Amino acid sequence: MVEIGFDRLRAHLLNQAELIFLEALSREPDHAAARRLVGVARCKMGRFLEGLADLRVATNLAPELEVAWNDLAVALRETGDATAATDAHDRAAAIRARDPAAGPLPTLAALAFATDRAIHRFELGDYPYVATIRHGGGRPSHPKLTTILEGGRGGYEGLIDEMAELGDHLGAIPMGGDGTESHPYWLNAWCPPLDGMAITAMLKRHAPRLFVEVGSGVSTKFARRAIRRLGLTTRIVSIDPEPRNEVDKLCDQVIRKPLEHCDPAMFDVLQAGDIVFLDSSHRAFQGSDVTVFFLEILPRLKPGVIVQVHDIYLPDDYISGHVDRMWNEQYLLATALLFGEAFEVLFPAWWAGRDPALRARITETVCIGPLAGLDPYGASFWMRRRG
Repeated sequence: MVEIGFDRLRAHLLNQAELIFLEALSREPDHAAARRLVGVARCKMGRFLEGLADLRVATNLAPELEVAWNDLAVALRETGDATAATDAHDRAAAIRARDPAAGPLPTLAALAFATDRAIHRFELGDYPYVATIRHGGGRPSHPKLTTILEGGRGGYEGLIDEMAELGDHLGAIPMGGDGTESHPYWLNAWCPPLDGMAITAMLKRHAPRLFVEVGSGVSTKFARRAIRRLGLTTRIVSIDPEPRNEVDKLCDQVIRKPLEHCDPAMFDVLQAGDIVFLDSSHRAFQGSDVTVFFLEILPRLKPGVIVQVHDIYLPDDYISGHVDRMWNEQYLLATALLFGEAFEVLFPAWWAGRDPALRARITETVCIGPLAGLDPYGASFWMRRRG
């Protein structure tokens, strides 16, 4: 159970991780790893008082474990308790110093939760590589991308307010499910809460004629529910060789083959206000769906067409749970943002869910009532083609 919860935590599915760790602790209250990890999950959800209490218990249960003091130091630093954070960092450093092969502990300022550390070593051709987190995960975000996203803050606030106006609609969606239903639920592993909320708000705002999905599943369920409940006439087109969920009955047109086998000209029918939703392989290489999308489809979209790219963590790197998946599409997107103005950023869900002011706006106006306690995690990146 702890291993499963650890994977959920590294994938930033914090609500699910907390529930799993609490179940483990109900069976073994003195399980040091479960206590530490539930503390990390709660800190990441902004519940630092609870999280710090858990982390302190974890250091009492395992006082010789470096990682326990490491995580306590990070949490204390984030709450502004510099003295206690330094003490915890010193304890972690002293334990590490006993192992000459371990190397020095990062400075307190550079320290990250242990769950945010990930390294994937691999060889490609004649070269060895090390995939690791360079931005985010306790490290500074990419500065120029942060500035670009900051420029759209007013628009993000507006969309959050529109989510709040949909409170009755969103509050009626169940918290859990098993994936076999035709309706969405919040605690799923594919389309996190803030993404489902953004799909609903974007559909209501733009009432598109077409919602074209490259990669279907739970997002399709959120879209179909919104279309039905809000009285929209939007048609759903699904391009996916093998959806993870049974969604054919929810779509108006299904194309069960990879995007790279489709004619890019099919996207010429999209008009201003229509939506393209990309959630495919996340990997750009010769002939892949991502390469075709960025090089052949995006440039031909008409002005005003709205694009969503899923599993985008800008201005940060991919989260630790994704490092060994070798995803790379967000680097193409980042390059487009850094060197051009072809797209207007409408809503970067990951950044909005991590920015203190925007996160507070979401938790105080959207995640209330039946949605209280729901972590506003999302990874959908919404943008619009400029004229």
